Amino acid sequence: MTNVPFSIILLAAAAVLILLGTAQRVLDRMRLTDTAAVILLGLLIAAHFLPAVPITPNIGIQLGALVPLGVIIYLFATAERHERIRALAISLAAAAVLWLSDQLLPTLPGQLPFDIDPLYVPGVAAGLLSYFTTKSRRTAFISATAAVFLSDLAAILAISLKTYHARTVIGGGGIFDALVINGVLAVLIAEGIGEIIERIHRGKATVAGHEDGDNND
Repeated sequence: MTNVPFSIILLAAAAVLILLGTAQRVLDRMRLTDTAAVILLGLLIAAHFLPAVPITPNIGIQLGALVPLGVIIYLFATAERHERIRALAISLAAAAVLWLSDQLLPTLPGQLPFDIDPLYVPGVAAGLLSYFTTKSRRTAFISATAAVFLSDLAAILAISLKTYHARTVIGGGGIFDALVINGVLAVLIAEGIGEIIERIHRGKATVAGHEDGDNND
């Protein structure tokens, strides 16, 4: 029985939600049409099946990883100038958080009450930073995905400098799944926080409206 990667399941579920119309608010906030979103999700699903190709005798690249990179370049290029600057800043901050968590968290499972994979930290960091600084779901996706890609490039460079004959692949070793999952996770976190805060504000407004009505009586 073939095991389907979680990233593919996640992308397929997102495509279904879009087709059913239940993700319209998120798409509107990312300034994407249903058609554009489904095309991008389809490209990300297809990217999983692309092979790795060599760049140098010791360094290769997973072609599938270029698709999430292309998606964030598209989103970045179509963003406003101030949003681009914030996306760059948050991408670097999320990459720094990933590096720091990779240094501080135990490398072996079972050393903490619950296992934390540092590779999924950028999604949380980017989602939180993006919401509380820009409230932009687009920035959340860009920065989370870019942080993983930047961290992978830094790791490849570090390995290449330390071990000249090491064979490394950019975007390999589960990085593609991390690129996709972190991007979606960051958007979900930003959207979830936004929804909670909006409901709190609506509740306060309703209570205030009732109190004003009672006072008028």
